Amino acid sequence: MKKHIFCCLILMVNIYSAQVNFTNIPNPDSNASGNDQVMLYITNTSEAAGVKGFGLPAVDTEALLPFTGASAPVTAIEELKGMLLFVKSTGQAMVFNGLVWSKAFEVESDNTSRFQLNSVSTTSGSVFLPINPTIDKVNYLADPLKLKTNVPTTGANLNRLYIRQTGLYRINLNITFTGPAGSFSSRLGAGMYVNDAQRFQLLENTVNFDGTNRKINLDFSVYAIQGQYITLEAVSEVGGTTSYTVTNNSYVTIEKVL
Repeated sequence: MKKHIFCCLILMVNIYSAQVNFTNIPNPDSNASGNDQVMLYITNTSEAAGVKGFGLPAVDTEALLPFTGASAPVTAIEELKGMLLFVKSTGQAMVFNGLVWSKAFEVESDNTSRFQLNSVSTTSGSVFLPINPTIDKVNYLADPLKLKTNVPTTGANLNRLYIRQTGLYRINLNITFTGPAGSFSSRLGAGMYVNDAQRFQLLENTVNFDGTNRKINLDFSVYAIQGQYITLEAVSEVGGTTSYTVTNNSYVTIEKVL
């Protein structure tokens, strides 16, 4: 009986070693050595920060997925069916069915879009904010709500977010300002327009970010109808001849709540 138990334990250890690999490498790759068939890495690299967990092995691009191109298998690899890998450039987890890879899920909310703002300056205290439509999932810039689809990348429409689905939206503006002495002696803020009609304007004291740049973080909520468009504006409490620049270290995040 003891012999059978010992043999079972040896078998379990062998199976365990073939399935899980423990490591302290931040981004372990997917390459198994020898005949190993590593299915999962568990990492403890963040334990010092009080965070524990496990993560999928990652590759930089889809081209680096194993068993693709000239290395694609002719017959299904049964042992690797269901293997998952994370692709950094797309933010997608890919699943292998033994022959080919397909998307399992995406690390991107389907109800939240996020854009970077282009740098823009004003000498009159207010300026409309140009919203850059560039998608860069590695840096969490994405548009699942399709707010910028088919919108020109230059000109007046660069300021617009087009509503595709009627509903309640939460809009977060994280704006970084820089400017000459006196620019930040009064409150700065932002205004929101729907079809060129102002709905809201919020002002607050800027936070001294690093001695040169100032930041504000504002939230709007609005019910918008399909076909309408939203524009956003940076404003000064005083207006007039107030000068400042909105830097491109500024972002707008739009979440469809209902």
